[in-house]
Amino acid sequence: MTIARRPDRWILAWLAQTATRMTGGIADPSGPTLTSQVTIPTRYGQMSALIYDSPERDRGRTRPLHIQIHGGGLIGRGIREDEHVCRFHAAETGCTVLSLHYHAAPQVTFPVAEHECFDALRWALDSADVHGWDGRITVGGGSTGAKLAVNVAQQAYDHGIPLAGVVLSSPLLDLTHNDRETDREKPRWGPRLLEFIADAYVPDTLTRFQPLASPSFDLALVKKLPPALIQVGSEDWLAGDGEDLAARLVRAHKPHTLTHYPAGHHLTVRGEADVRAEALTEQSRFITGLYR
Repeated sequence: MTIARRPDRWILAWLAQTATRMTGGIADPSGPTLTSQVTIPTRYGQMSALIYDSPERDRGRTRPLHIQIHGGGLIGRGIREDEHVCRFHAAETGCTVLSLHYHAAPQVTFPVAEHECFDALRWALDSADVHGWDGRITVGGGSTGAKLAVNVAQQAYDHGIPLAGVVLSSPLLDLTHNDRETDREKPRWGPRLLEFIADAYVPDTLTRFQPLASPSFDLALVKKLPPALIQVGSEDWLAGDGEDLAARLVRAHKPHTLTHYPAGHHLTVRGEADVRAEALTEQSRFITGLYR
């Protein structure tokens, strides 16, 4: 069974995307950073991105790169939503942070965002000498940004590109159904919102079972993932996606960390300030720990 794209939902998705463009990041305190903009060529055309760097770094030395992918339900394009995350990691990890402004529904559908984020990884490797970062790369994000980070790892593995690690905060890894079996309290609009997201970005219901659309259905996923940090909210009704991934990694004896936080979905953006701070600190320690 497939779902035809409905004009009313296209308009709603466009309005939702427009709203995200007008919102900024959270003003969490972090160290000083330098910000610049770059344009990345992808198979679908140009994609913009922001680079965050610490002004205190040694300009004569290369450094690792962390690619941050914002969430937004594959509809929102609020690149500034994760600005506090990018600034924090640039200041705390010694890495340069590359934040991607990938395209989203309703203007595009699957697999444009997945391919663009992977194309950004290949561009980063090709541009390492120009920008002063080295081949050590981590990828992370929250919610659907975490899904896209997993998608990058899937494609990197298939192309023989090693990643140092992935940071997955509140990962949404299954778009095939919107009503998870869980005892956690569901937000009033949760299932309906997830259905709207899937309908806007992956309108063909059968396509949602493909490994890039829903990584949970990738039978070889654990083999493709580098060391992973998985963070879930104890109150998030979608936490099972991250917990199921961690259980698969346990069975495969793959290195990972699963941490529960007293928060709902997208805890590094909408969680309480102390929860955000704790989660971001754990992320930065995980990233720096990969390079010791």
